[in-house]
Amino acid sequence: MLLDAPEDLFQVTGAELYVELWGGHPGNANKRVTVNGRSTYQMPKVGTEEGHCTFSYPIIKLDTTDLVNGQNAFQWALDQGTTFWGHAMVDQACLRFALTNNHPRVVDLGLAEFSATVDADQFSTATSEGIYLALESNDQFSGQIESVMFQGWYDGYDENGNLRGTDWHGFTLDREPVGFLESVSQKPFVMNWDTRLFPAQKNVAVRALVRFKEAPGLVYVTAATPGLVIPDRRGRAVHLYEPVDLPASFWSRDTNEQSCTIMLDVNMEQIEDAELYVITWTGGAGDVADYFTINGDHFPVAEGSGHTRQFNRIPVDPKILKKGANVIRLLSDTEHHGIEVIYPGPALMIRYRR
Repeated sequence: MLLDAPEDLFQVTGAELYVELWGGHPGNANKRVTVNGRSTYQMPKVGTEEGHCTFSYPIIKLDTTDLVNGQNAFQWALDQGTTFWGHAMVDQACLRFALTNNHPRVVDLGLAEFSATVDADQFSTATSEGIYLALESNDQFSGQIESVMFQGWYDGYDENGNLRGTDWHGFTLDREPVGFLESVSQKPFVMNWDTRLFPAQKNVAVRALVRFKEAPGLVYVTAATPGLVIPDRRGRAVHLYEPVDLPASFWSRDTNEQSCTIMLDVNMEQIEDAELYVITWTGGAGDVADYFTINGDHFPVAEGSGHTRQFNRIPVDPKILKKGANVIRLLSDTEHHGIEVIYPGPALMIRYRR
């Protein structure tokens, strides 16, 4: 793969490689990339070696001495490991450079004096709860802002597959953001983060990624606004329930059914809200209509056969759930790739009365 680096490398303060990486066949190992034949960097291990279906978004810190001004050659490799065929795919990749405010490109755009922070205020009413977020920046630059992407640091479902539930949440799907809090493109740049279906926790933080109308590719990342709290609710709780028996390879094709179980320790009449979290890779369900079910009820989590990812956060009717074992089944009868449930697998976020 060739990636262009038009920057003067003596004027950048850091470089990194960002990748959208299909983990490949479960069991492959030692995924790595060599830059311009100089240094080899390892891809983080996110469960593929243990036999799971994975998709990850590694950020690889690069030594700028490995790069050149102009075209850079990235050579990808892996080992077969324990799988039948060592294989993975780089769907997207890009080089990112850290620039200071006095970088010539920033100065030429008139943005040398730009700065911004995120102001956060918590609110709670009888019917809602959340955190009000607002971008605070120099007034003279507001007309130059194209969009503001708010991002949260919290403990929740690991949608970006890096094995960390407490993290900056979100990833990209063919370069488009998924799983972030919200993107705002109208002044004032504000949003209400609804935290009603997030577990109570401390040490929550937020930040913003600011893009500019006349500067494609340039992003200002605010410092984190820390010290936020999703408080305990009086008489209520929110909990993320994960499978107790996730298959090593949650992948169905050619009528090979896969299943897992989520154990709930609450009575159904206690549940106020429920949501299903699951990420899939869409190789096709074949002729199976109800290809993904919870206790027999179908959820459309892997539509089509486009060989792409589908991030799902779907409301679940509490009536279909039960205390104890809740069985999730996956079935595809296509002779080709079928459907993958991406690690860490499906999970249920439950809000219930204590």
